[in-house]
Amino acid sequence: MSYSYGRILNWLEAHKPVAPVRVQVFLVALMWTIVGLFLFIRGTGNIMSLPWSVNPWWLVVAALAGVLKGRLIFDKTAERIISRILSRKGDRCLGGFLSLKSWGMILFMVFLGMSLRVSPLPGVFVWGVYVSVGAGLFFSSRLFWMEWSRQGNPP
Repeated sequence: MSYSYGRILNWLEAHKPVAPVRVQVFLVALMWTIVGLFLFIRGTGNIMSLPWSVNPWWLVVAALAGVLKGRLIFDKTAERIISRILSRKGDRCLGGFLSLKSWGMILFMVFLGMSLRVSPLPGVFVWGVYVSVGAGLFFSSRLFWMEWSRQGNPP
């Protein structure tokens, strides 16, 4: 049994998709940008479609809270991810730009987002969280894009 397990691991190691540092930074930048925009647009659209009139200041407050969260929390996470990618150097596993812990956290956040949508909380709160998280991710994606640009133009 362990022989075939070892063969599978060897096969996976030999056939895993690899990418250089710049591609990994690009992928994480793209992921944070797309997810941030998706959450922001989805939250904004749903707030605006609520059956009762919502004060547009909710959107402004949610977006500003998101940028603040981006600056205080997401920026640190982005810097940690960039350090991880740079420390690994060379052609490494394509999905390895995030650690297993980070991939697990993403799955957990997806689960929280789905739970939030079906919760009895007011729609303006639920979609305000989407706007806030989306704005924060989009704001902090700038760090990845700056690193990606630096990777293309080494000193």
